[in-house]
Amino acid sequence: MSRTITTVISFKIKSEFKEWVKIFDSKEADRRHSEFDIKPLFRGFSKNDPKKVICIHQAPEGNIQKFVQANSEWIKSHKVDFSTMEESFWI
Repeated sequence: MSRTITTVISFKIKSEFKEWVKIFDSKEADRRHSEFDIKPLFRGFSKNDPKKVICIHQAPEGNIQKFVQANSEWIKSHKVDFSTMEESFWI
């Protein structure tokens, strides 16, 4: 039995937040998240930098990393700058 981990991910986007969030909130994203038992809790952008996004998820330990590996090309196609990605994990 794996434990549930809360993951905080921040990264920069190369589009406007209102464009990016349409994808994040889409049925396609819901389907992809559900494949890895990921529950999005919050997404937003920095008050000081509207290109910096934060996402907070809960999922079984390791599933966020599996999701990113399996969907990296899809994520990149939505103008996410992987080089700016930072993660932290919370129990």
